Amino acid sequence: MSGDKSGTGLGFSGEVADFYARFRPGYPPPVIDALVGKLGLTRDHVVLDLGCGTGQLAAPLSRHVRRVLAVDPEPDMLAHAPALPNVDWHLGSDADVAELGRFDAVVVGQALHWMDHERLFRQARTEKFAIIANGTPLWRQHPAIRRVLQDWFHTPITADCGTDAVARQRYADALSRAGFTPHEWTIGYTHQHTVEELAGSLFSAMSPDTLPKSHERPLFREKLQRALRSDTYVEPVTVTVISTP
Repeated sequence: MSGDKSGTGLGFSGEVADFYARFRPGYPPPVIDALVGKLGLTRDHVVLDLGCGTGQLAAPLSRHVRRVLAVDPEPDMLAHAPALPNVDWHLGSDADVAELGRFDAVVVGQALHWMDHERLFRQARTEKFAIIANGTPLWRQHPAIRRVLQDWFHTPITADCGTDAVARQRYADALSRAGFTPHEWTIGYTHQHTVEELAGSLFSAMSPDTLPKSHERPLFREKLQRALRSDTYVEPVTVTVISTP
């Protein structure tokens, strides 16, 4: 919801970054293995991870390559990044890509909707891209979750965060115009959330201004539990990747 112009606001600082680090699902090994295989990455390669967040993609990728430069514009997100011997955490954005050097691959995990993708595809010094959508937003998956959010914020919750087919086609077309040959592929998995984990993942997509106050969060979790009629939610995740191997 951060970046959702329907009214929930912007930003990944402060407590939002805390929730992101604790509750935002990462990428299971089969997804990382497929990505490494599709891009042909080896221990000799250097990868740029743009919009790296707290390292959900950079950390597992680092086990397969020589080095990862992980870049994010929010200092509070980078403050949660793990200390890894071959990952360099860097404060910056896609606007800096021309100055960052040449990379064997550039990956963007669930963050391209924040970027000027046309400029990025033109200016990045690489022969390989991977644009990764780690499923669809939780409020797009289950009507009960969407109702809780809409009742809480008193506004429609409609953001797709660049995961929808229209956005993916727009990215693929832009890659083609930049001289790449994009290919879309998918891999699926499931992720089980407790209600606390589900609420935390939703909080990680809010802004500091819209995040429920500490005393309001038990009520938010209670509303989720009642709406789902369960203590858990099994999220069906289809990871969609546009890559240019």
